[in-house]
Amino acid sequence: MKLKIFFYAIIASLFFASCNSSGSKEYDTRAVESLDKLTETIGKMEALSYTVQSYVVNDKSEVISKTSDVYLKGANKMFIENKSSRGNKSFWYNKGKFAYFLYNKNEYDILDAPDNTLKLIDSIHSKYGIYFPAADFLYPTLTDDMMDNYNQILFFGTEKVDDIDCTSLEASNEENIIQIWVAKETNLPHKMVITSKTNKNKYYEAVYTNWRINPKLPDVLFAFQPPSGSKQVKFQPKN
Repeated sequence: MKLKIFFYAIIASLFFASCNSSGSKEYDTRAVESLDKLTETIGKMEALSYTVQSYVVNDKSEVISKTSDVYLKGANKMFIENKSSRGNKSFWYNKGKFAYFLYNKNEYDILDAPDNTLKLIDSIHSKYGIYFPAADFLYPTLTDDMMDNYNQILFFGTEKVDDIDCTSLEASNEENIIQIWVAKETNLPHKMVITSKTNKNKYYEAVYTNWRINPKLPDVLFAFQPPSGSKQVKFQPKN
């Protein structure tokens, strides 16, 4: 079964809440084609892994930096290791079970979960407010979603970013601007920047590296075992 990973607009919901755009629209066909190629490339994968280095400034001017190593296999296996300025934690998703572990508190919980990645991301984010870096860019209707939420999607040609030749894209609406750089050689995302038009403090930047296409990921990677001496604490829904 091919990998079915789904883009979930968590960045927008956390920081820049995009809305359905109205009024005149402008969509460069080259930008649309680039997004389609990205989605097609990822949709053919059986498994993948990558690293996300992100930097966030929220509406309170708080700075949060994070490095996430992401591993996905099939339609229902995911492991994410997060190292953050707010503490380290990891997530395991294996078919019908979702587990998390907080390293600084030595605490964990195991929850019943839906049987595929899309439903898992949707339910856990809605109930607990967790952001999954595995969701960025990977939803198969990415292009349509971008066109539904942004008045403009523009193409800015080739730009070298971190010595990588990238296709440069920009999407904007009344609230925010998203800049995306897609590696030309692989058709995979390399960098994304989101800036707010309504609050100069808000900022998000992510760099995607260490892409591995169809790696052989052992099933044990996705199986959580509570560390010795750790304590199970019920995971509390967001208010």
